[in-house]
Amino acid sequence: MCEDLVHYISALDETSPKGKIDLVSPKDRDSFFQQVSDILSVENAPLGKWPSKFMPAFMQQMAVNLCIRKGTSDLFDVNGRVFSVNGPPRTGKTTLLKEIVVSNIIERAVFLADYKDPDDAFEKQAFLHGDKQENAYSQYIRGWYRLKNDRINDYSVLVTSCNNAAVENVSKELPLGTSLLNDLKPAADDTEEYRRMLDEVSGLFDSKRARTYETIHKKSAEDIYFTEYAKDLFGNEEVWGLVAAPLGKKVNISSFYNNVLSSLFWDFYAGRDFKDIRIKKYAQAREAFGRQLKVVQGLQEQLKDICDAVSAWSELARKQKESEQELFERKAEYQALMESEKLPVKKLKESLEQAVSKLEDIQKKKEIAELLLFEAEQEKETLSVKKRELLEKEADARRGTGVLGKLFNKKRAETKGQLADGYHEDVLKAEAELERVDRLLEERMQYMQEVQAEADETVQLKNEMETGIAAKQSGLHEKEKQIQEAESRLQQIKTEQNKRQPGYLETINSFTQENSVDAGTLLDSAFIDRLLSRNVKESTDAQVANPWFTKRYNREREKLFYYAMRLNKEFVLSSKSCRDNFKTLGQYWGMRPGDENERVVFHRVDREHFAGALYQTLFLLVPVLSSTFASLGKFLCDAKQAGVIGTLIVDEAGQAQPQMAVGALYRSRKAMIVGDPKQVEPVVTDDLNLLKRAFEDEALKPYKSKTVSVQSFADSLNSFGTWLDNVTDYPEWVGCPLLVHRRCISPMYDISNEISYNGIMKQQTREPDAEKERSFVYEKSQWINVTGKEKGNKNHFVEAQAQKVCEILEQAFCKSENPNLYIISPFTSVVDGMKAYIKDYKKNTAGTSLNKCDMEWMGRNIGTVHTFQGKEANEVIFLLGCDTSPEARGAIRWVNNNIVNVAATRAKFRLYVIGDEKAWQESACVKKAKTILDTFAIRKIKEILEEQLPEEEQAKALISASASLPSITSFQVNAVEDEEGSIDFSVDTSSLLQGLDPGFMSEELTKEQLGKFGFKSMADLKELPTEVQDNLLLGMKLFYLLSPVYKVYSQLDASCCAILFCKALELRMKECFEESLKAVFPEEKIRGQGKGRGSVELQNVKSNELTLGAFQAILYEKRTELGRRMAQKGKEEYGFEWWDAFVARLRECTGRRNRCCHSGLFSWKEQSYFLAEMFMRNRSDSQVRMDGILFESKIGKKLC
Repeated sequence: MCEDLVHYISALDETSPKGKIDLVSPKDRDSFFQQVSDILSVENAPLGKWPSKFMPAFMQQMAVNLCIRKGTSDLFDVNGRVFSVNGPPRTGKTTLLKEIVVSNIIERAVFLADYKDPDDAFEKQAFLHGDKQENAYSQYIRGWYRLKNDRINDYSVLVTSCNNAAVENVSKELPLGTSLLNDLKPAADDTEEYRRMLDEVSGLFDSKRARTYETIHKKSAEDIYFTEYAKDLFGNEEVWGLVAAPLGKKVNISSFYNNVLSSLFWDFYAGRDFKDIRIKKYAQAREAFGRQLKVVQGLQEQLKDICDAVSAWSELARKQKESEQELFERKAEYQALMESEKLPVKKLKESLEQAVSKLEDIQKKKEIAELLLFEAEQEKETLSVKKRELLEKEADARRGTGVLGKLFNKKRAETKGQLADGYHEDVLKAEAELERVDRLLEERMQYMQEVQAEADETVQLKNEMETGIAAKQSGLHEKEKQIQEAESRLQQIKTEQNKRQPGYLETINSFTQENSVDAGTLLDSAFIDRLLSRNVKESTDAQVANPWFTKRYNREREKLFYYAMRLNKEFVLSSKSCRDNFKTLGQYWGMRPGDENERVVFHRVDREHFAGALYQTLFLLVPVLSSTFASLGKFLCDAKQAGVIGTLIVDEAGQAQPQMAVGALYRSRKAMIVGDPKQVEPVVTDDLNLLKRAFEDEALKPYKSKTVSVQSFADSLNSFGTWLDNVTDYPEWVGCPLLVHRRCISPMYDISNEISYNGIMKQQTREPDAEKERSFVYEKSQWINVTGKEKGNKNHFVEAQAQKVCEILEQAFCKSENPNLYIISPFTSVVDGMKAYIKDYKKNTAGTSLNKCDMEWMGRNIGTVHTFQGKEANEVIFLLGCDTSPEARGAIRWVNNNIVNVAATRAKFRLYVIGDEKAWQESACVKKAKTILDTFAIRKIKEILEEQLPEEEQAKALISASASLPSITSFQVNAVEDEEGSIDFSVDTSSLLQGLDPGFMSEELTKEQLGKFGFKSMADLKELPTEVQDNLLLGMKLFYLLSPVYKVYSQLDASCCAILFCKALELRMKECFEESLKAVFPEEKIRGQGKGRGSVELQNVKSNELTLGAFQAILYEKRTELGRRMAQKGKEEYGFEWWDAFVARLRECTGRRNRCCHSGLFSWKEQSYFLAEMFMRNRSDSQVRMDGILFESKIGKKLC
């Protein structure tokens, strides 16, 4: 663990996206399937289970298996020994803890069962500095004992937190029998066999039906696991056993010693022969545990066979998919190669044909050249012969022409000389011919060489073409071979599948049969598809499931837990070593006096030697101990050895500063860090904050953040988790998130899920029953818009908002003596102001029901967000405080996602947010929460209509959803007095416009739907200004969405739809008349708004002062002049009568708009009248015919 501690301390320097396994949005579906199958293989899960007919959800089981690291999967070695779990509100963190506790108890029991005599498990160690014999501190206890097999110490559990309530909740919840037994109650549709199974397990953990009796305080009592001691310790008769105990601070240690250890000495360790009396019960418990262990292991083996069968089948399916993909790719490659080589091969073949053809031509040329060369050579040979002959003849002729020849026969010599000269001339001619033939021969030889070179070049080209064609054909042949091999492999897989299919189908059909106690959920490919589905219901169903576990297997695992506890109990009660260590522990704590009634003071060396072993023995008695971080340092001050504790569990780790856990981590062998960084952040004290500011080293800068926590450090080390958007440029990695939320209904669930968890949570919260609903103040969650001035000087209390709270409390206390309702604020000043206001309200309001609201109720139910971390109520008032002043902006911006998330998720069924919408527009998270509150009912109605439910079921669902539609009190309404002294209203509709999903907003209206509102097409609508368009478009869409609701529910409140039309008309009138009336009647005065603006000329008027009432008054006053002005423009039809009729229609619209903006029901029928005036042509018998006022108002642009 020391190496892991180093990694923990340097965590912020080690965070890297590499090696992270995303359990929510995996990149590779097949790898994810393999990883999940590996982690959730049945042999990797605990042998035991906490008693409950409910199973851990998918992600809970993933977290349990990864934390206990029980199996042989390589994935268990990916992480170190610090594992983190992120648990949003009510996603089952305690369930997770229970399963780990059970696993540890059973794994430890397996080791304990190795010993026939419990004392054989211990080895005696001597004291070194005592003043008694053998350096002991008592003549009766001569040493202390440590366990021989240190593996036993792997399974102790220490729960710690910086949150006192979290520690107390864990310590009290584990021993509580009421909830345990409630979770074992059968449902109405459970089979008789399953009922018997549940009843059997329930009987084991019901102290009233306990099979074992013990003499406690000299009275016989039913006992499961030191049940009477647990009752005394917790002051609760409903506990079942001493499975956990709070220690740490002195008062807890004292209580534990007096109620448990002291009693243990008197009730079980009193006589010298106590071991002889008890050892038989230990043998029986050991035997019973062994039998049940074999039962569980046998069932596990059966499930492992099914698991292996599914795994093998899935592997075949994976291989088939891979082979099919490979075959597809090989064929595609072949086709692609065919296509890619088609043109090159064609060109090669064409070139080859050309080469062959050219070779044929060259061959002919070569033959001719050879013939000509031969002829030249022949001719040269002939001429050479002829020359030789002529030379010979010339020589013969020259023989008789010498001096002697001339002496003897001069004439004859002359004749021969002439003949020789003739021959010589012929020789010269022959030589000339030979020279000519040599030149011809050389030319023909050169030509022959050229033809041969061309032939050689063409042959080489031909060979290259043939080689190229062969190579390309070889590539295709290779692809064909690959296709054949892929087809062969695929066929082998299919053959194997066909061979296995009958047996596999028989196995899974048997395992998945309905209403069987041996049925379970398969972790197969279909399950992974559901798990990763975008369909919310499918993915939620998969997240709620837990593969492989059956009802029978779970019940047997629960029974094994019981028998392990029984073995544990008898081991402790049959051991003299345990007894002596407990006595020494009592003296070490200063609770048990020495031999002479003195306080025993142990030497420091002895304390440091034995403290760890004493606590390890204590864990044998109480499997789970708990303490706050604040008390833990002193509690374990002498246990200085690394790894003295088995499993450390840090609860609410998101609230704990990182350094708080260092000592506990050092003393632990592994740790599970549980928390939620999206809720309350760590409280950083001023001195620590000052120290952090002193950090200048670059490596220390990440540690300066006030938000770093034990959770964030552990998350950065965890390889298993997911990425969450944290409103920065970089997503935030969180370890192993739990996803199934079971506390809040919508919209609180939606607020939390959207602003903090990227929408990854899955809702499994039941709606309240009718009786519970009657106890609520309002029938829906809502934003209640209340404006006012805060006190100032950093006091954000607003009296008008407090008055609204008292109105709500009046109803709440009328319905209940003790309303299950919290009042939560981000600011201490608002909380203090609210409490003071209630006190004054009670004094000044006669007969108020708030007289029941006493100091105790206020102390328990009113507080800041931090006060209510980990708590829940049926109803929550989130009192925001603050106003629109610049002084309040800093406080408003300080309120972050975490605060809103905690406040919203305290409310199980109703959330009432009281604040000034205009002021809180500065807060993105509060603005988002308001948007969700305003629009969630609309989205729900749309979902219901898309589900196509049976008519009666749909009607019921629509009526229920419509009750949550926002009323006018949810919106910012500006009320001003008009010219006639009436109140004129203007509503801010931005939260509706911004809150609905883009898909809904982008849906096109049909031509027929547009036509009912007087528009021929969307082009007509788009001619209007954008803001007018937006309000009209959403108004029309809501009108058509809510029309089916009105058909089944005539009392439908139409105000959320009508205000959009009201806003559109207000904006349209300003667009058409504001500038023209200022130009035509600049000195006409109207009532101004605000201090010093009693009566204002139109030329100086502000836009917000031109209300519908103001327009109505001006137009009514100027009807005659307006008619005359239009006549001058040649538009006689817009005379006095027309303007009188226009004003009348405007007055009708204004009146209905004002009624819509009052709190209370604005009926669908009233809206219909309003829409008729706004969009429809008036009746045919009217004196002046005109279209709806929205269209006719365009005349205002023509006044100038």
